[in-house]
Amino acid sequence: AIVAANTKQIKVLLNGTEIKFDQPPIIKNGRTLVPLRAVFDALGATVEWDGNTQTATAKKGDKTVKVQINSKNMYVNGAVKVLDVPAQLINSRTLVPARAVSEAFECKVDWDDANQTVIITR
Repeated sequence: AIVAANTKQIKVLLNGTEIKFDQPPIIKNGRTLVPLRAVFDALGATVEWDGNTQTATAKKGDKTVKVQINSKNMYVNGAVKVLDVPAQLINSRTLVPARAVSEAFECKVDWDDANQTVIITR
């Protein structure tokens, strides 16, 4: 059977360990979006959700990262970083660009196209 390349499940590895998601990562406009809480939990950050403003806030050490649904602005310690693709709410999960949020916590991010895998190292 022939399977289209884009139907392969996207995997995310943090220091070689796969992060498990209840909402699979997606690709939108050439960017891989991942569930924010799962990635931030794996990085050791705490996450709070404000349902009124639809804003997720992650904190770890002296870093605070905020993203709002449908906004291209991500705030890292109050400084704006413009995202290529805005944060999105899919199946009650906040999906964000993997590279941007990982780099906000000073991780290195690579994409393995052949294996549809995001590789995060810190």
